[in-house]
Amino acid sequence: MRTRALLAVFCGGFCGTLARYLVVTVLQAHGWPYDILFANLTGALLFACLTLLADTTDLIGPTRRLVLMTGFCGAYTTFSSLALGDVQLFERGQWLPGLLYLVVSVIGGLLAVYLGSVCGSFLGRRIKRKAIVSGPIIQEEVEQVGEKL
Repeated sequence: MRTRALLAVFCGGFCGTLARYLVVTVLQAHGWPYDILFANLTGALLFACLTLLADTTDLIGPTRRLVLMTGFCGAYTTFSSLALGDVQLFERGQWLPGLLYLVVSVIGGLLAVYLGSVCGSFLGRRIKRKAIVSGPIIQEEVEQVGEKL
C-alpha cells in the first residue's frame, strides 16, 4: 500500500479516536451505553454525508476519503463496542434495556445514514451550484469589469 494512503488512514484514525474519547468522556456522566450509541449514530450520519459528498462533488478526493471515512469514521464508530455493550446488558439479566439498545442502535443507525445521505445530497447540490456560479467564466467576466473600472 502507498505510504500516502497509510498516513491518511493513520491521521484520520488518530483524530477519530480522540473524538470518540472526548464524546465518551463527556457522555459517560449520563450513564453507559449512551456514549457508544451517540458515537455510532453520529458516525453513521457523518459517514453517509461524506459518502454522498464524495460521490457527487470533487470536494472529497481519494486521499481525503481515506482520512475522513476510513480513518476518522472507522475509529470513531465501532460495531464491537455495540456488541460488547449488548452482551454485558444481557449477561446482567437486563433484557429489556439490551433489546432496546440493540433496536435503537440498528434503527437509529439506519435513520442516521438516511439523514446523512439527505445532508450530503443537499450539500453536494449547493456546492455544485456555487461552483457553476463562481466558475472560471464568471470569474473572468468579473475581472474584466474590474479592469474597466
